[in-house]
Amino acid sequence: MAVDPVRVTRMEVHRGHLVCLVSFAGAPRVTSASLMRRVLPAFPMLPQHACVNERGTTFAAVMDCTPLPHLLEHLVVDLQVRTQVAQQHAREGAALRSVAPTASRTDAYAGSAAQAEPTPRERPIVGTSEWADERAGLARIDVSFADDQVALRAFRDAVAFLNETLRGAE
Repeated sequence: MAVDPVRVTRMEVHRGHLVCLVSFAGAPRVTSASLMRRVLPAFPMLPQHACVNERGTTFAAVMDCTPLPHLLEHLVVDLQVRTQVAQQHAREGAALRSVAPTASRTDAYAGSAAQAEPTPRERPIVGTSEWADERAGLARIDVSFADDQVALRAFRDAVAFLNETLRGAE
């Protein structure tokens, strides 16, 4: 059995964010257009991600030639956002089912928008990535979260997806 090209070597859970040391020793150092053609069917929203980079304001501006840790960062963010959206839809559906049939949707949510400061679940999920040692293929990825369990699962699933996608390129 081949060793995975991308491996998490250390993960630290801090208040509101994960810091991971990831080995890309068996992986390419940068993305390519062909890699992104394999990634985008599973992650169609990646090009629209807000992204601070030297070529634009979205991930689309750099996605065909960006460090692989940067792609992993965006995969983790995307998976967390998907989970949050699904959880929000489930909560809204449950709230609507618990309201008497004569109540309107507006009545069911009365007062819920009066919060002055966003809750942790309403804050955007953001991340950073940088090479700790590019020659050795070690990168540091820091991603915020609203729910640590969701973030841990997102990181696990993003690494698994990236490994599967990279192995498919061989």
